[in-house]
Amino acid sequence: MSRADLADLLPDFVVVPSRPFLMGTPEHELSALAKAFGGTRESYREESPQHVLTLPPFAIACTPVTNALYAAYVADAGACPPLIWRGSTPPDNLRDCPVTDVSWEDAQQFCLWLSEMTAVQYRLPTEAEWEYAARGSDGRRFPWGDDWDPARANTRDSGSGGITPVGMHPAGASPFGCLDMAGNVWEWTASLDAPYPYRPDDGREDPGAPGRRILRGGSFANPHGFARCACRFRLAPTVRNEFLGFRLARSVN
Repeated sequence: MSRADLADLLPDFVVVPSRPFLMGTPEHELSALAKAFGGTRESYREESPQHVLTLPPFAIACTPVTNALYAAYVADAGACPPLIWRGSTPPDNLRDCPVTDVSWEDAQQFCLWLSEMTAVQYRLPTEAEWEYAARGSDGRRFPWGDDWDPARANTRDSGSGGITPVGMHPAGASPFGCLDMAGNVWEWTASLDAPYPYRPDDGREDPGAPGRRILRGGSFANPHGFARCACRFRLAPTVRNEFLGFRLARSVN
C-alpha cells in the first residue's frame, strides 16, 4: 500500500496543548458515584485522589482506529485479522467502525507498523493523555459536560444495540474536538494499572513491564457510568474481545 492510500485511511489529529488539568475523581464524590451508578464507595477508589497534572503537548486522533485502517495492516504485515471479521477482511458494514477484538499487544504492533510505513512515530496515548483529551482542564464528568445525554454517545443507555461508525456523535465531542471518547468501544492506553496520583516516571509507562493495561471510555454494551472520563478499567495485555479498540497518539516537539 502506498503512503498516499494509507493517508486516506488515517484519522484526523488534534494537538492538545500543555496546560494544567484535573485528573481523577475527588474523594468526596465517591459515595455519590456509588449511589448514581452502582457498587460501593470503594468501587471508585481507584479514581482518587483527584490531582493536577501538566503534560507535554501531544497529538491524539479525533476518532479510534477503524477496521478499514486495520485491514491495511493485516494485508501488508500478514497480521492475524480480528476474529469478529470472520475472514481476512472486515465486512463492508464494519469498515468505518472502530476495530475491535484486538489486544494491547496487537495495538502496539499496529503502531510499530504504521510508524514504519509513514515515518511518523505513532503510539497509544498514555492514560493521562487520554483523560486530558477527553475532559479538558476542568474535570468535567463527560466529554461535553457534567450531565449525561444519551444522544451524545453510544452506550447501553443510548439504545443502538451495537457498535456504530466512528464520528456518529459529533455533539459528544470533547473540548479539543475528540469524538467517541464516551462509549462505542473501550480504548487501550499505554499505561500499566497503577494507583493515583499518576506519575509518568514511576514505571507505569514502561512498554516492556508485565501487568494489566488501562482502558478508557466504556463501550456500547456498558451503562453510561463507565463512559465517564475518569472511569478506569484494566485487562491483561493479551485479552481480545468485541468491546476493545484503540486510538492513536503521537508526541509533539
